[in-house]
Amino acid sequence: MARFYLSILMPGIIMFSSQLAADPDPDYYNSADTTSAQTLRATLHDIIDDHSRIPYTSSETDTWDVLKIGDEDQQNPNNIITIYQNASYPKQPGGNNFYNREHTWPKSYGFPDDFPGNYPYTDMHHLFLADVDYNAARENRPYDNCDLGCNQEPTDQNNDRGGEAALISPPVYPMDSNWTDGAFTDGRWTTWTGRRGEVARALLYMDLRYAGGTHGVTGYAEPNLVLTDDRNLMDQSNTGNNESVAYMGLLSVLLQWHKEDPVDLIEFQHHEAVALYQRNRNPFIDHPEWVQCVFEAICNQFSINAGLNDAWYNPDTNGQGFFITVFPELGVVSLAWFTYDTSLPSAGDTANLGDPGHRWITALGSIKGKQVLMNIDVASGGIFDTQTDIAHQPDGTIILTFKDCNSATVEYNIPSINRQGVVPIKRVAEDNVALCKTLSGQ
Repeated sequence: MARFYLSILMPGIIMFSSQLAADPDPDYYNSADTTSAQTLRATLHDIIDDHSRIPYTSSETDTWDVLKIGDEDQQNPNNIITIYQNASYPKQPGGNNFYNREHTWPKSYGFPDDFPGNYPYTDMHHLFLADVDYNAARENRPYDNCDLGCNQEPTDQNNDRGGEAALISPPVYPMDSNWTDGAFTDGRWTTWTGRRGEVARALLYMDLRYAGGTHGVTGYAEPNLVLTDDRNLMDQSNTGNNESVAYMGLLSVLLQWHKEDPVDLIEFQHHEAVALYQRNRNPFIDHPEWVQCVFEAICNQFSINAGLNDAWYNPDTNGQGFFITVFPELGVVSLAWFTYDTSLPSAGDTANLGDPGHRWITALGSIKGKQVLMNIDVASGGIFDTQTDIAHQPDGTIILTFKDCNSATVEYNIPSINRQGVVPIKRVAEDNVALCKTLSGQ
């Protein structure tokens, strides 16, 4: 059953944050299971399916109304911005001569007949306002990379982007233009660099949302929509009838575009407007990293890397700190664990090791997957700002296990003083989290 969070709602007013934020409702994705591609796909589908259907065209609230909110020109609230041409038009009633509605997954591939039970036909997570001529130019061609031999469909300059073709002649591929050639499933449509991530995540959502079966509330049958690189399968989906299984693509290109064009405020605005009315979300906008798990079977990806270099601490204990340094070229990690308490004796005190006290543990070890197996050296005695002798005792081991870029555990065993335990640790600051995720391919 789909669950949804109303981010900001007032009668007749929809407002959008100027800052991107994942998981507006912290509980929305609680049941998502990233153990494997299969479990993540299944659990995400259960979260987002059975959404509320907004009529395609109606005297009541319809897709025109919602899309005029979602695709509103951020620099002129009286206008909308089209997805392909990046053109800004004054808001018009439905059926005008300037812009229309683009099915990024062409309705001819699997669901051409509109009726109350055809959920993909009106699913606004893949519908965008498009310039009439550009929508016709795209037709129902698969998304694919073009080249200079294709026809150029340039963008307008609006919202501080687009319009390069007016400044550069002769054209250089791809600039910020759309490009196209061929027809039907033998054709190609390359979406310009500023919006290609949006069409990619829209189609990835469609593949996830529509998995066959029936709508859990209305009981209407739903198609199984599948992304592929096989153009023959796409061609077989273009029958003029609603199909139980239908194909679109190209999957490999959409995955590439998803990585090239991250989520931005324009995409987030569209997403929030649609989510508000449909009462479901696109997980790949909230969590772009899940695309790799669902479609490439690379799940829970994490590697020990230089982005982990930081000061860490045990949030349950005062006065303990950990300095971790990764040497990826050597495949080793060093750790310094220190505690101090000036009220305790200053020399030779190892009896209280593991509790707050003025002592240090240094360790060095080799990387084994998400763990580091370390030999430790215990140092005791000495007080900060005081010149006292420090005794060293090589003894024991540490297993440093990273859960992710933000958390880890230190499992220590020091036989000579009969001390063992597990300490959970977190970063003191998050300056290197982004670097850690990038180096892990997240």
